[in-house]
Order: sequence, then C-alpha cells, then structure tokens
Amino acid sequence: FYLTIRSTHNVRIERLWRDVRKDCLESYRQVFIHLEESNILDMENPKHRACVYLVFRDRIQKSLDRARDAWNHHKISTERMKTPIALYELSREHAITRGYWTQDAGDDVADVDDDYGFDDHAPLPPADELKSDPKEALVEDADNEGGLADEVRDVLEELGDFDFSKEDGNWGISVYYDALKKINGIA
Repeated sequence: FYLTIRSTHNVRIERLWRDVRKDCLESYRQVFIHLEESNILDMENPKHRACVYLVFRDRIQKSLDRARDAWNHHKISTERMKTPIALYELSREHAITRGYWTQDAGDDVADVDDDYGFDDHAPLPPADELKSDPKEALVEDADNEGGLADEVRDVLEELGDFDFSKEDGNWGISVYYDALKKINGIA
C-alpha cells in the first residue's frame, strides 16, 4: 500500500533541480545527442569517451558553477527577498548569538585575505602525494569519475599540448571535432 500525497516541503529543491537541468545541463545533453546522431560521437569508442571527458568536463563544471552562483544570489519572495546566502548567514549569526552554535564560529569574513588557510611553516605533504603534473591530475580525476584513466591518459599522450579548454563559440563541438581529427591523423 502506497500513500501518494503532494509534497509542499521540497518545492525549493525541486525548483533548483529544474533550473539546473534547464539552464546548464540540457544544452550539453542536446550537444551530445547531436554528436551521436551525426555519428561524430561513438560512446563505445574509448578515444571518443576520453575526448568527450576532456573537452566537456570543465565546460559543464563552469556551467554548474554559474548555476550555483545564480541560485545562491537569487531573491526568495517568501523570505522577504533575501538570498539563500543571506538566509544562511542570518541563521548562523542567530544561532551564535542565541548560544545554539556549540562549535567554533570560524573567522569573520572581513579577516580573510589571499593567504587565508596557508601556513608557510607547516610541513609539505610527501612528494609522491603532490600532483605536479596537471595532466596526471586529470587522469586521476577521470579514474575517480568513471574509470576512464587509461583512455584519458592515452588521448593526452596522443594529443600532446592540445587545448581542450579553447573557446570555440560552439559549445565545445568544434574543439571535440578537432581533437578527433588530430587523433585520427586528419588534422
């Protein structure tokens, strides 16, 4: 037996997911559909998967970051036109002044500068833990995000200094196509 009722308590999060999909993810979904329908993207091909990852990962992340910033700064009419950030700060300050906050309240934002959190006297992590090669960091991230490490490493080696983040004014489609051409020896 299931009880079906309308939820009135998760309206904001439902709206957030709608906006995230509509404003940043749908465009990339359409790009991927277009590439597959045009036979430019074959998700069974490891090199294609790696190129998609390398070309679109940062673009999608930037789009998600813009959506996050827009959400955090939009005004909520039911909260007297306050933003989510303002509501968080007000609730935090309220908890601190009322004694509900039992943890360290943290540093005041006015005290934060560019060196905040940096301790030049602290020991460095072991050399083998430092990511000195940004390409190797990409490979590591690819492995953590879907087991693509070998594919990404191979494509990075093949393409050398190819600029995956180049702005092409075409949602990354031209960059992806150029990467494939270079891999296939056409460019």
